[in-house]
Amino acid sequence: MKYPTLDPDERRRRLSVPSGRIRLVLDTDAKNEIDDRFAIAWALRSPDRFCVEAVYAAPFSHDCLRSLFGGKSLEHAPGITYAEDPAAGMEQSYEEIVKLYQMMGMDPAGKVFRGAGEYLVDKGAPVDSPAVQDLIRRAMSSPEPLYVAAMGAITNIASAILLEPALVEKIVVVWLGGQPLYFDHGMEFNLMQDVAAAQVLFDSGVPLFYIPCMNVASLLSLSKDEVEARLMGKGELATYLGTEVLHSFQHPQGAILAASMFRRSYLMHREDQDEAYLNQFQSQYVAWSRVIWDVSTIAFLKNPNWVPSTLVPAPVLQKDLYWALTQPSRHLIRVANYCHRDLIFGDMLHCICEQL
Repeated sequence: MKYPTLDPDERRRRLSVPSGRIRLVLDTDAKNEIDDRFAIAWALRSPDRFCVEAVYAAPFSHDCLRSLFGGKSLEHAPGITYAEDPAAGMEQSYEEIVKLYQMMGMDPAGKVFRGAGEYLVDKGAPVDSPAVQDLIRRAMSSPEPLYVAAMGAITNIASAILLEPALVEKIVVVWLGGQPLYFDHGMEFNLMQDVAAAQVLFDSGVPLFYIPCMNVASLLSLSKDEVEARLMGKGELATYLGTEVLHSFQHPQGAILAASMFRRSYLMHREDQDEAYLNQFQSQYVAWSRVIWDVSTIAFLKNPNWVPSTLVPAPVLQKDLYWALTQPSRHLIRVANYCHRDLIFGDMLHCICEQL
């Protein structure tokens, strides 16, 4: 696939968040975890900064995690909404997005679209959907760049780029997924569901703000005390989101399960002690918090001071999820290095609780 090539100066300009109001669409697996719903609510309740034109339902399923747990199903794992296949995950997400719009007194008609019901089988095989067609139409119909906050498998966005390569010159993607480039690999839920789509994202040259999970978005941990003090009883939306978070706190094994999963996958090769040794030590007590990963995409666009970043050559992602040696001649992307948790949550909680 041959993609348009952006002028280097134009690329740098696109990779600097503009001031003023920006056009925005969201691509989200909204039912997978509660963090997507916080991101949607924050964006919709920030009208001075964002003109949210549409929200797309992204596919998700948990089959990709089975190998990390000896082939066991995660159907009853605490803190997640299980989806056996990507079509089911996408449909659940679509229904959740519609529910959020209605809860905020907004009409979802012409604003919420179903995305792909399957992942890309390779880098040249897009999966068409109403969300893909809407993204192409919106982006190509205006001279202003369209910002895409993506917080799930990147299937819909990659498919749109494959079907209309000119999107490279029309959109700017902010994606939460994968791991820091100083890790050996990019193994992470959003990325590993659709590796081919992630390869399209990194290879196409589309202007990309890349937010890694561990050590960056993972800093956005919301405590039980904050939820009870800042969300509960502060309106229907805030109470709904808060209740969903508190529900996950009823399952302390969820935090232990997550720590085990992170060690086997997200943090793989980041320590020099073997599994047999570490298994001698067991966790017994859990402090109550929940990582609200996906709001990092909205934070990046709302105020780049909250998410410091660096321009680097785009990485090369291999099929086995490992990063290849980066070529200095590759196009530039912007990579997030940190999240200022208190500044981000301060604004997010204010906006979600504010009655518009």
